[in-house]
Amino acid sequence: MTGSAPRTVYVIGGGIAGLTAAWRLQQRGVIVRVFEREPQVGGRMCTITQDGFRIETGASILGTNYTGMLDLIKELGISEQWGPATAVCGFLHNGRLHRVRAASKADFLRTPIIGVRSKLALARVLPDLIRHRRCLDWDTMEHNADLDRLSVTEYSRRHLTREIHDRLCEPLFGGSVVLGDPAQLAAADMFFYAAKLLVPHFNSPHGVGLLPQTLADRLPVTLDATVTDVHTTDRGITLSWTHHGRPQPDAHADAAILALPAPHVPDLLAELPSEDAAYLRSVPYSRGLITTFGLSHPPKETSPTIFTTRDAHPEIAGIELHHNKLPGRVDGDRGLITVHPRKDFTEGWWDKEDTAIAERLLQAASTILPGVRDAVLTHHVSRRDPALVVRPPGGYAQLRAFNTRRRTADPRIQLAGDYFGPSSTYGALRSGEHAATRLLDHFTTDT
Repeated sequence: MTGSAPRTVYVIGGGIAGLTAAWRLQQRGVIVRVFEREPQVGGRMCTITQDGFRIETGASILGTNYTGMLDLIKELGISEQWGPATAVCGFLHNGRLHRVRAASKADFLRTPIIGVRSKLALARVLPDLIRHRRCLDWDTMEHNADLDRLSVTEYSRRHLTREIHDRLCEPLFGGSVVLGDPAQLAAADMFFYAAKLLVPHFNSPHGVGLLPQTLADRLPVTLDATVTDVHTTDRGITLSWTHHGRPQPDAHADAAILALPAPHVPDLLAELPSEDAAYLRSVPYSRGLITTFGLSHPPKETSPTIFTTRDAHPEIAGIELHHNKLPGRVDGDRGLITVHPRKDFTEGWWDKEDTAIAERLLQAASTILPGVRDAVLTHHVSRRDPALVVRPPGGYAQLRAFNTRRRTADPRIQLAGDYFGPSSTYGALRSGEHAATRLLDHFTTDT
């Protein structure tokens, strides 16, 4: 774009997808502005401070195979504020906690969580994993047709064992990872999460929100800004919006990126083709209802993550112990835990008061971490709707068709978000980078 007037792009959504897109565009001389409807940036990658505790309101596990995220952290000059995080999973079974290193295949082979028959079944599906490895990546999932035909539960029943489903698949790939039901999640995502999340982890003592906040500090971001309409004109795009609930003059730019959950896009983009609007509205998301407790002292458990089977606890899918992740994550000798309830609990308790939710989940957590009730100093209930994509069988075929249609859409409006692959902060980041690249290519050809 050398020698031409600077282009202007509005980015709607201040999560990691939108902020990354805006950052990449700004680096190339584009004038950007980010509109975020919440009072803080980050979306699902947000860290807040309450009573001296740094609390994650969404995502909190980052894998070392998030190479582009690590590159961005280095690029921003904040690498020293991140470090390796302990990646040990504790699985509660028969009243005992079994610890497994996430990146160790040997630990999964040795663990008594599953028996010999189940371990042999896992060995038999390795050829499946190898055969589909090329389609188990951030940008290739839409091509994964074979594993898209069955749900996690159906695949487990056909190719694994009931024991594997109940003790590994349900806790890992249903309740805790996507906050959903493995009977509704495509087996393709199970294989993807196994390949991408069972690796070494990294994190920051400041919380994962450090990354989006650092980006926002270097970008023009307007908070409490609700965009109500985006449409194209002969000269570019026009955006209607409110600030703190008050209508503002329409804003005009050359292009826009909508970095929003899929079902929210059609509400802003009336000119979207009906087939695309119907698809985006149909992308299924879970709801997140998680509660974090700040503790005067940490429980005795040393794992950073505990997964529970439905038999072990019908209401809790997992517990994160943030103070066990890396040094300095929690100040002093205090503790910080987040309780992740199962889908049934979330649906039944969504509208109840925070204090009632916290009390019920604290009672449940106390059966897993004895004595935790007496250590509570503060609590925070986080509701997120939509939370994570629970892509059903056949979902990637629909995504492939959607992406094909989008190639001929008006290039001045780009979409970004974690619905272009399995839900993850890194997938969202990559979608933001891809949206920025497409716009830059359009500006080049349009000069």
